[in-house]
Amino acid sequence: MRKIYLFLGFMIVLGACSKDDIKTYSSHNYLQFVKLVTDSSVCSFLAYPNDNELEFPVVVEVIGIPSGQEVEYKITVDEENTSATTANYRLPDKFSIKSGKVCDTCKITFIKTPEISTKALKLMLRLEPTDHFQLGQTECREAIIYVSNVIAKPNWWTDNVTSYYLGVYSDKKYRLFIQETGKADIDSDNIEELRYYSIMFKHYLQKKKDADEMVREDDGTEMTVEIEVG
Repeated sequence: MRKIYLFLGFMIVLGACSKDDIKTYSSHNYLQFVKLVTDSSVCSFLAYPNDNELEFPVVVEVIGIPSGQEVEYKITVDEENTSATTANYRLPDKFSIKSGKVCDTCKITFIKTPEISTKALKLMLRLEPTDHFQLGQTECREAIIYVSNVIAKPNWWTDNVTSYYLGVYSDKKYRLFIQETGKADIDSDNIEELRYYSIMFKHYLQKKKDADEMVREDDGTEMTVEIEVG
């Protein structure tokens, strides 16, 4: 089984785990996902054609005081807003925040099935209150992940990404981008990550061009990106 470790995930954890940044609302501890529910994620098998299972990281954070012992928290699946079935995913047996920590990266296992080769399936996760944790910000109480083995324009490929980073979208460009960077999902608000992978892809296109193997779009035009490298 291959484990996906997102560049963004590491950046988020570093920020989320900084004790200096802990905000205490009251005597209670609050738990929330790091990403907003509107900022959905994509788990794509396109970059891993030989794998039948992928582990996808989902980061949660505590707003409050770290516990002196390991404390369990609860995540459930919002069945009404989920199109994936248990044939497509597997949740850990338990979720817990380690002693002295204010964040946890739980791993959701996604399974390649014939269905995800025809359409993307949606998994909506929901945090539940427990004796140890109340729920944090409303917009961070749920997380949406799409699992897919098909190519389609992702939500993160915004007008800003088109204008300043990766240029005009095409299925062929996105497929090559995933192939060369190993990334199907990017936080378009994370400029460092977006710039890093855009430059990586630009270097790939330039390398092919220098070798007289220019990458072309399906209409025959040269495949380019917009990012400038100083």
